[in-house]
Amino acid sequence: MSKSSYIRKKNQPDAPKAHPASVEKVKDGKKPAPGKNVPPPVKKIIPPYNTKKANRYFVLFFFACSVILYGNTILNKFAVDDSFVTGPQNELVSQGFHAIPKIFTSFYVEKKGNVGNQQSDYRPIVKLTYAIESGLWGNNKAGRSHAINMLIYFWLITLLFFILRRLLKDYNILFPFLITVLFMAHPVHTEAVASLKNRDELLAFLCGLGTLHYFLRYTEHRKPWYIVAALGIFFVGYLCKSSIIPFVFLIPLVLYFFTDLKPKSFIWIFLAILAIIAVAYLGPRIFLPKAIPFKAFIENPLNLEKSFWLKTGTGFITLLFYQRILVFPHPLLYYYGYDMIPVTGWGNIWVLVSFVIQLGLFIIALRKFREKHILSFAILWFFLAISMYSNVAAPVVGIVGERFVFNASLGFCIAVVYLLFRIFRTDPRSLTIEFNERAKIVVILFLILIPFTAMTISRNRAWRNLRDLYTVDIKYLDNSVKANIEYANYLVGTIYRDPNYLQNGAVNEKKQQVIVGHFRKALKLYPDDYSTLNDLAAAYLNFSTKYDSGVFFLKKAIALRPELQSAWVNMAMAYRKKNNLDSAIACYEKVLKINPTSMTAWFKMADLYFEKGDAARAIRMNEDVMKKHPELDVPYFNIGYYFVMHGDTITAIKYWEQAAQRNPGYEVCMNLAMMYKGKGNKEKADYYYGLAQEAQRQRNQMR
Repeated sequence: MSKSSYIRKKNQPDAPKAHPASVEKVKDGKKPAPGKNVPPPVKKIIPPYNTKKANRYFVLFFFACSVILYGNTILNKFAVDDSFVTGPQNELVSQGFHAIPKIFTSFYVEKKGNVGNQQSDYRPIVKLTYAIESGLWGNNKAGRSHAINMLIYFWLITLLFFILRRLLKDYNILFPFLITVLFMAHPVHTEAVASLKNRDELLAFLCGLGTLHYFLRYTEHRKPWYIVAALGIFFVGYLCKSSIIPFVFLIPLVLYFFTDLKPKSFIWIFLAILAIIAVAYLGPRIFLPKAIPFKAFIENPLNLEKSFWLKTGTGFITLLFYQRILVFPHPLLYYYGYDMIPVTGWGNIWVLVSFVIQLGLFIIALRKFREKHILSFAILWFFLAISMYSNVAAPVVGIVGERFVFNASLGFCIAVVYLLFRIFRTDPRSLTIEFNERAKIVVILFLILIPFTAMTISRNRAWRNLRDLYTVDIKYLDNSVKANIEYANYLVGTIYRDPNYLQNGAVNEKKQQVIVGHFRKALKLYPDDYSTLNDLAAAYLNFSTKYDSGVFFLKKAIALRPELQSAWVNMAMAYRKKNNLDSAIACYEKVLKINPTSMTAWFKMADLYFEKGDAARAIRMNEDVMKKHPELDVPYFNIGYYFVMHGDTITAIKYWEQAAQRNPGYEVCMNLAMMYKGKGNKEKADYYYGLAQEAQRQRNQMR
């Protein structure tokens, strides 16, 4: 210090000292006596990273990272299961704003199939978001839906960071920041973000964090409206997906570790959230019909298993799987199911390995529980968040799934970052960390983030559309029954959309072999799947001349499920192709016993009688339908065809015109156009040709 500055400082008068009595009065909330000196108020010191300007930088950083990680999903189309909630195939959501009342009075999943129907779950908020999008932009704007998923992920990450910063206020800011970045970049989250159907996971977790945020605000300010806000957000989250349920336990866990609330204070919070769950769960059952869940063996064999020995054994295998993909997230797959994860008891060596690992982690968490150690918190967060997906309490769809570890991965990320600090002997609570130590931690984490980022961006491309997803994943799904079935059926669908097949029935032989190969692979894993036996038989009948092979597999399917209507229909088709018309008629008679309202079976049987030479009976069967269903066009079309085959085009035209009046479809209108053209009636030929073109245009729009 220079001499002049020393003199100035020395000559300055001393600061006035407050009288002790006046200080006491200030403490008591009373005004000091006039003339008494009062100590100046203590200015609150705000850390440089906790200013509004710093907060904006953090938000911008997380937004930039969201775009880098998931920006390429905006190029994606609809993929697997998106038809449940969005896309042109979802008739309800396609209605846009008009669908909103119906959305809140219907199931989340409503499907009808040959094997059985399914109507289950109640998640109206997710469908609401897509109905709004449909009302604003139409039904084919998948890119905008993906952009919204990316924005939801950005909001989720930003809220997570500010919650972590609040909880870890005694830690160096680098600690919550690195946890958030690692969580954000982890490739295991791609299924939740890149799949439109899994927006429910994003919204449920976002609402869980929102609930936690307002309970934390309540502990700080004790204002009742924070409780109301927290419970309201939790209610909305449950209507997104029940995966928010772990927050019933996670919120008390957070309050115990990071607030001064007494454990007995958590009871009312726990009970309040349980009450919200009861309302959200039981309320819709007042107006919804009875649910029809889909509990197939190929989804999860534990659906049909009651053995606690097998459930707990499989549960430990499940936990080991989740921990493996968190450490090494490759390969990531859109679906698992039977037999990707073995259903096994305690005799399996991997069950014992998992048990030792989980027990060790649990002991560490318990030993450090009373001291409220961050590692204990991370371990307990993981176990509580993953508990409902462990297959012990209840079987999980697909046995395992990457989206199920979305919440639990936060505990993993906290533990990893904490261990990195400890490896370099750095205390994460230290507000000042030497540059060398800080650089080492950041560099190591950066070396983890580089491959994680690359894997995330690459995995997003696999979700670009259904074809890419199946093609990328199927090579790793040899042991998945359902994945092989879905891929084979997808290839079957591409054949039916192939112009060459539509024009001349030509089928690519290599594709045909691939289809048969995947059906056979599924049957090798699960020989008693009657639905797959039926599908394989249909592939033989439709795409090859191996009719005997088709009959062989159909007999197996019918032996397993005699009332399988589609199998009897295929059997009739097989006998017809083998020119065994009597056996084909017998099969259709069996179909009508199973389902007397099947018009298709009735018309097909009439065609068979016509082929046998009994045209009178064929016409009579169609006329019987006309009497019961005069609005149908099919019987008029059929009878017209019979007369054409007998050379009576005048009568045929009469019936076809009546068919066209009821339904101006492409086939009947084109037939009429050709008939009138042949007779020289250009006016009517042009008229029906125009109707045929319009029908074709509408058909193309629906594809």
